[in-house]
Amino acid sequence: MAVDSADSPGPAAPTTPAKLVPDPDAGVLRAAQARRVRLRRTLALATVACGIVLGAIGWWIHNEVEDSMRTTRGVALESVLESQAQSLHVWIDDHKLGVRRLARERRLRELAADATRAVAAATPDCTAAPVRRLITEFDEALAGEAAVTFNLIDPAGQIIAANFAEYCGLRYRADVFEADLAPAFAGETLFVPPHDDAAKLQRAPRALPLDRPLIWIRTPIRDEADDIIAVLGVGYLAEARISSILAAARAGETDEVYLFDRDGIMLSGSRFEATLQERATLPAGASAAGRLLLRSPLEGEDTRTRLVEAALAPRAAEQRGSGMLLDPYTGYLATPVVGGWRRMAKDDLFIAIEMSADEAYAPLQALHTVFAVVFGTLVLAICIALFYWFTAVLIRAEVEKDRMGPYWLGERIGEGGVGNVYHARHDLLKRPSAVKLLKPARATDEMTARFRREAKLASQLTHPNMIDIYDYGIGIDGTLFYAMELLDGDTVGDLVLRGGPMPVARALHILRQVCAGLAEAHGKGLVHRDISVTNIMACLYGGEYDFVKILDFGLVKSVAGEQSQTVTRSLRILGTVQYMAPERLHDPSDVDVRADVYAVGAVAFFILSGRRMFETEDTLAMTSRVINEVPPRLSKIAAQPIPAELDELVAACLEKQREARPESILAVKQVLDRLAEQHRWSQQQAKSAWQAWHQPASSQAPAADPPSEG
Repeated sequence: MAVDSADSPGPAAPTTPAKLVPDPDAGVLRAAQARRVRLRRTLALATVACGIVLGAIGWWIHNEVEDSMRTTRGVALESVLESQAQSLHVWIDDHKLGVRRLARERRLRELAADATRAVAAATPDCTAAPVRRLITEFDEALAGEAAVTFNLIDPAGQIIAANFAEYCGLRYRADVFEADLAPAFAGETLFVPPHDDAAKLQRAPRALPLDRPLIWIRTPIRDEADDIIAVLGVGYLAEARISSILAAARAGETDEVYLFDRDGIMLSGSRFEATLQERATLPAGASAAGRLLLRSPLEGEDTRTRLVEAALAPRAAEQRGSGMLLDPYTGYLATPVVGGWRRMAKDDLFIAIEMSADEAYAPLQALHTVFAVVFGTLVLAICIALFYWFTAVLIRAEVEKDRMGPYWLGERIGEGGVGNVYHARHDLLKRPSAVKLLKPARATDEMTARFRREAKLASQLTHPNMIDIYDYGIGIDGTLFYAMELLDGDTVGDLVLRGGPMPVARALHILRQVCAGLAEAHGKGLVHRDISVTNIMACLYGGEYDFVKILDFGLVKSVAGEQSQTVTRSLRILGTVQYMAPERLHDPSDVDVRADVYAVGAVAFFILSGRRMFETEDTLAMTSRVINEVPPRLSKIAAQPIPAELDELVAACLEKQREARPESILAVKQVLDRLAEQHRWSQQQAKSAWQAWHQPASSQAPAADPPSEG
């Protein structure tokens, strides 16, 4: 059988105050000032955390906007590439059609047949009459065109006619024939990407009239029998024709569109040729077309630019034949650029666009500045707002810690095993009060139910000798509390502790009031179950001295119904063992009003004798003696004469068998009333005793009872 007589050793802690304490509002201000440093630290951390979150959000938004702008720039560059590729295709198709129409003219076909027969019978000679007539006819036919040269090639790859005599009799290499001529002899009209003719001819002289890359349109020439007898080639300067087409796409200060081949050589002119000539990358007065190897000067002479590497990579051929490089890289001018490329003409020709990264992303610089200013201002404003908001919230939270519902809490004035009692004042009424809080550490389901029951049942009692319960509620942190009247007085246990045994008259005066208060509770079916010298207070109340108030209804039980039975059975045996009826120690649920009668007898024994019924500090030993031993007669141990009737009454109240005790608290009060007529306690005596209380306590004062739980 577990008995919990107290949670903390030592003298009894009153559950209501002995004296009024200073203004609790001042205590709240002092507490708030003491927490200011902690508030500032918490606030700073919260503001920094909010700043980090906002910064992360801003960084994400910034990156999203930047990615969007980069994507937009990529789409714009790709659109230019597409349009320029289409322009080149239109130009190529238009010139294919023109050369094919020229090759089908009857007069040119007849002259070409004569020249072919003449060359077949002798060494090719551009001065021979048939060849000369053909050249003259071609010159007239191409007059006004942009072509710079033409030639006629026989099935052996030999040039049999050309407007520059130096080319007559020269022969194309076999590999060049297969790539550039064989399809034409098969009946196809070809576009041959820009190249240096001297590099494609066998045993070509060191100096030829045309030393710049040429674009060739080649188409077959047929005789009267519709057999292909030769291939006509019309040549155009790449830098003159293609560069003019691509230059039309230049919209900014640094962007350019150009062509390059599979060797990474630029085939169109560069808008930066003057710069390249100053750096000696190109000879003075020379064009970049056919001469400029696209490489990155900052990464080594043999390193192609990243765009060329991407375009010529094996995996690029397996993909869609185009790509964009939107992350800045080093271009052939050794400056950061962005660009893209597109494959043309059967993988032999690539069109590219590049632009300075600074120009391409100039809007981003403005974005960075605007974003830094706008978002920085926004973050600052939000942080300031959060600072003030957190300040208000935290200060309010700190202040609210000293508030329970409408009550401001001051100093702690009492502590029990279950709850603490604080001096308090109502926010609006400014009425001093005592507020009891359930300790968070004790807020179990059963203790919470017990605390609620205590407030509910105690609030039903209106007798003046019962402490008045004003209010009940839950604080903002979930703490249960109830408010009660603030009393100016001391427990009878403290009075005996410092002043010794009470005179019979004073004891009767106090016991009569205890019985009067309990009579109301018993009449409503409530048993206090924790009557002890620590729960009876003698107060200065309404100008009357030694006015009794019964405190602490933490163990109150209703015997009028079954509502509280479950809670009671689930609890340990709580209270002060010295004042427990034996049947409570046997079975906590087996309780009636005679348990309080026993407790009143035990209180009377202590305040009249100044001694406990059983002197032992061991709880189990005390429990055993309460159950089994008959307490000594009050008259035999008291240091003062005890009336026989009072001695009999106390002994009757302390009977082990409840049937032998007085049947009600009113029966006890009737005896006390008769005795009080013989032993009167006046207000003058009470006042004198009250004043004497403030004198130093006797060194021989008896030990106090341990506090009851709650």
